[in-house]
Amino acid sequence: MPTVAMPRAMSYYYLYPFFAAFFEHIGVDLIVSPPTTKQTLNKMEVCPTDEPCLAVKLLFAHAQELLDAGHKQLLVPCLVSMEPKNFCCPKFIGVPYMVKHALSKKIKIHIPEINLFANRDDWKESFVRIGSSFNVGRQRVLRALREAWRAQDLYELACVDQRLTGPEAFAYLRGQKPCRREHPQDTPAVGVIGHPYILYDTFTIDILKSFRDYGKVITAEMVPAAEARRQVAGLLEGERLWSFEARILGAALYLLRNNLVQKLVLVGSFECGPESVIEGYVEDEAARRGVPFLLLTVDEHTGEAGLQTRIEAFMDVQPLESLKTAGRPDENRPLEVSAATVPGVRAEEFIIGMPTMGHLDVAIRSALVECGIKSLKTPHASKEILELGKELAPEFVCLPFTITLGQMRWLLQNGATNILMVGGKGKCRLGWYAQIQDQLLRKIGHDFNMLIIDSPFPLGERWSNFRSVIKRTTRDASWLKILRALYFGYHKMAAIDEAERICHRIRAFESKRGSVDRLFRRFIRDIENASLTETVWGLARDFREAAAAIPLEDTNPVRVRIVGEIWVVLEAYVNHHLEEMLGRYEDPRVWVDREISATSWFHQHLFPTRKATERKHVIKEAANRYLGTDPGGHGHKSVGLTALAGSEGIDGIIHLMPFTCMPEIVAQNIMVKMSQELDIPVLTFIITDQTGEAGFETRVEAFLDILKDRAPQDPALNSKSHLTPKLNVSPRR
Repeated sequence: MPTVAMPRAMSYYYLYPFFAAFFEHIGVDLIVSPPTTKQTLNKMEVCPTDEPCLAVKLLFAHAQELLDAGHKQLLVPCLVSMEPKNFCCPKFIGVPYMVKHALSKKIKIHIPEINLFANRDDWKESFVRIGSSFNVGRQRVLRALREAWRAQDLYELACVDQRLTGPEAFAYLRGQKPCRREHPQDTPAVGVIGHPYILYDTFTIDILKSFRDYGKVITAEMVPAAEARRQVAGLLEGERLWSFEARILGAALYLLRNNLVQKLVLVGSFECGPESVIEGYVEDEAARRGVPFLLLTVDEHTGEAGLQTRIEAFMDVQPLESLKTAGRPDENRPLEVSAATVPGVRAEEFIIGMPTMGHLDVAIRSALVECGIKSLKTPHASKEILELGKELAPEFVCLPFTITLGQMRWLLQNGATNILMVGGKGKCRLGWYAQIQDQLLRKIGHDFNMLIIDSPFPLGERWSNFRSVIKRTTRDASWLKILRALYFGYHKMAAIDEAERICHRIRAFESKRGSVDRLFRRFIRDIENASLTETVWGLARDFREAAAAIPLEDTNPVRVRIVGEIWVVLEAYVNHHLEEMLGRYEDPRVWVDREISATSWFHQHLFPTRKATERKHVIKEAANRYLGTDPGGHGHKSVGLTALAGSEGIDGIIHLMPFTCMPEIVAQNIMVKMSQELDIPVLTFIITDQTGEAGFETRVEAFLDILKDRAPQDPALNSKSHLTPKLNVSPRR
């Protein structure tokens, strides 16, 4: 019988019954790697980068163990969506491609994709392809998929009915009788929730055993999925929370609201992005119920002694007297579900504040003025703003969240009564920023309206909410006035982005350094003050003409492409004014290529143009060779723009990403191999609040020295050695 091997990590802990049944019904033996040992931990170094969370690194280690054991075919699923309205964490989407590029030359990797978003069925074709590789026909594969779902349903039923953990349910379905530990009636019940690949992988200690020494333990699998989902549905757009995190959060809310536990523990891994979103909801609910709460964060360096000490100390904490007995809820009492919070209209003065990204607030504030709405100027990112955000932000949330939270706090302290923020639940955390920030700001006493603008597409599903928020934001202005305002704001945004592209080019060739930067700063001041669209057009024309008049020289620059997460790419404070820094270098001169902008995002996602759509397709096709499914954010674009670099005359890539950014962690991991295969230097900066300017600039200098050494020594061999008066420069080939 042919065999395929599955790493004992991530998807295994959620979907092993599904995959075991599927391969059994197509006549393939599914082998699972042994439990984690110290030797396994030593193999985590096969992961090309340090940034992925522990779960991803363990998957790499288990894959390597299977390779070392002689297995030739590996199964690493791509989990895009487990339900029609939400996605899985970007790491579940990207990890098979991360492993593929680290090990693909040594082993065949099967990547079945599950994607139930919008009730799609095309994901089944990936299983059909796997079946065909084992000479199994399409109809047999589809029957095997139906049996696989039945097996998964039986597993979930066993967890609930028999009060079993995932591994216990695996064993139970194989005919093993579960080993139960009896506790006295008054023994406290402890809810221990978290991803099963953390709870049940004994890389440090057996966490569940440690808590079972004190009393009964209830885990997320023991809560019916329908009840967990019902609890999460009470949150604003809770149905769009990541699938597995929704199950964890819903189970925690169910246990707390129905008095089923006297203590609650959330076990997570260092750098887990979705956990930084759900932990606040769990902690707040536990506080409201008077239930002691513990957040245990673990990684490969977590010591057994320290964990055990924290568990012992936590179990000594006493809950409120009224909650000392835990039992089943009254069956006649309806289960509690919080109502979704929808901001209303405040009676006092209506003043809008908004976090920003680059110069985007200039365009938005201008549009608001056109609608007669008063707004506050957004403070630029700074140390003061960072500290305001850090005081409130969750520990492992990304830097964009923290600084935009700081900007919101400053705006509220300075008179804003409404905060305007983007929404849009997707694969990365951005869509949850506004809700979590709203909670954190209210905790310290701010009373305000959070106006969350989401995409209007698809119109049938999203238009009503979009229309409502636009009308509240503009105080019910007419649609004619709103459209004129948006038209005006768009032209400011487009003018600024065009001016920045001109600066990127001129800096590389100007005779007198800093000429175009002085011109640009004056241009921004004039654009901010412009009150008519015609004025904006005139200012843009004047800037182009003034820039064209700047004296140039033949400098033979290197071309550096900047890719990464859009916020850190556009926010000069957090990237240490990277574009201006590159523009100051004399040897070599640098021509920056930065395709990511507010305007390009607008044209590719909201109001597509033909040119933008074609370019988006080119980038996607290039990325798909290395990352077959989009993990969200700008991760796919980072990979695609890197793949295109050589053919588009780019000499090197600078990749910017916030610490813990899930999509960019996926991209960075793959780009390590791409850099080697495509012979394109890549410099990645992981931006945190601790990123120092001196070290940043030192790394940039070293990177530019590499690019300079790689450049052709004979100017005649370099197609950029000749300049036309209009700076129509061909890139190096």
